[in-house]
Amino acid sequence: MSRGPPGSVPRSGNRPTHPGVVFASMGCCQPREKMDEKVAKAMYGEMADQAPRKKKEAFCSWCYEWCVHYYIKENTCWLCDACKGRTAESPKCSDNMARLEGTGTSKPVCAKSLPNWEEVCEKKKKTLSKTRNVTKIRYEMTRESPFRHTAQKEGMLRPFLYLVSMSSHHRALLAIQLGWSPFAEPSFGDAHEEAWAILNKKGLGLRARCVRGLNKINPFAGLKDWVGVLNHVAETLYVPSYMSWNDEFACDKMDASEGAQESLQAHSKKVDTFEAELMEKVSKQQRSKMNRVQVCTVAQLMQSDNLRKLMAIQQARGVERHTMSLFAIDSCYLQLARDRHLLKGQDADPVEPESLAAAVAQFLSNNVEGDIESFAEAGLEELPSPPPESILNANFEPLWLTLGTLGMRPHSTMARVLPVLVSIFLQKEKLKMAQINIASGEFSK
Repeated sequence: MSRGPPGSVPRSGNRPTHPGVVFASMGCCQPREKMDEKVAKAMYGEMADQAPRKKKEAFCSWCYEWCVHYYIKENTCWLCDACKGRTAESPKCSDNMARLEGTGTSKPVCAKSLPNWEEVCEKKKKTLSKTRNVTKIRYEMTRESPFRHTAQKEGMLRPFLYLVSMSSHHRALLAIQLGWSPFAEPSFGDAHEEAWAILNKKGLGLRARCVRGLNKINPFAGLKDWVGVLNHVAETLYVPSYMSWNDEFACDKMDASEGAQESLQAHSKKVDTFEAELMEKVSKQQRSKMNRVQVCTVAQLMQSDNLRKLMAIQQARGVERHTMSLFAIDSCYLQLARDRHLLKGQDADPVEPESLAAAVAQFLSNNVEGDIESFAEAGLEELPSPPPESILNANFEPLWLTLGTLGMRPHSTMARVLPVLVSIFLQKEKLKMAQINIASGEFSK
């Protein structure tokens, strides 16, 4: 019996990574002893003295890939390094890690023990290996389906269109973050059905995750539209109870009636402004967690020819320099700096401009033919690429690291919701680079 699905590649040895609660704001100018203590504390929590980390290579029941899993001592479960899903050792298959759905550990689901796991692996490989181009993206954004009509009726057309324009890797990763594995679902392979599941899956979708209090158990409580979701996240993360909306946000808060009207449209200037300000909040919060050495280093790297050319190419295609580009640069820099530090400690090599430019280009890639090559004049370093059927092509690591930088507990409600919102905001900029404007009438029909 094979250890994993065809084409699967273990991540062992590719790069070191954190096992759960990440820590990005490490003082780069501190003594090595103190630095190592902070890194260990971030990795192992209160059990930092019991390093080295416990890890194993096994098949993951979340992402259906053969990869490394790290043991998290604080909550007695494992974490898949590829998809960041919570796992446990399978009682049925020694070379498989069962997925832990929900918040507990009592009901692990072993995918390999299911009768159709080989079929699921084959379907996943076939679906994720399909090549994408701008024409296919436009087709998915314009084609009719019952799910598109329902999304429009429910005031979720805008995020629906962004989700269907993403690659299958990204949608699958977001589904796992929200709490289910999409590969064994009948909907897997249909961009519209996958997108609607991410938004509306009962108890797990984005809208269900944004329900407060007793409404969670009220069967008659309505779900939020897109503006309602944005309001919920903005208030939860950035408007403390002792402050008013206008103390934190420049744009006026839309009430339920106005929000419902704006949510019916694929493009709305008010919603666009709100999304931009919310994304700016996330970006600035991450920057505030960085220390002075990190901020100065990023500023120096941004003056390099590689980063200046890359940003010039992106801006020429409509990407906002002061929001998405800076967020992507900060996130990718923190990931590269962390990887180097975990590999060599205080003797780590500095992050080179060509490495950072390549990481940013990959992070903002649409995963379409010729996407990365279009930034060749920025002098990108050639990065190792995973197999086309791997979920690693979603390039989620910088965003996962952002959650730790912001101090979010892994797999908490907001730590599940925020990646979906940020991915949607990023997709808006990715479509601009592909010369696709959601304000066009063809997407509102």
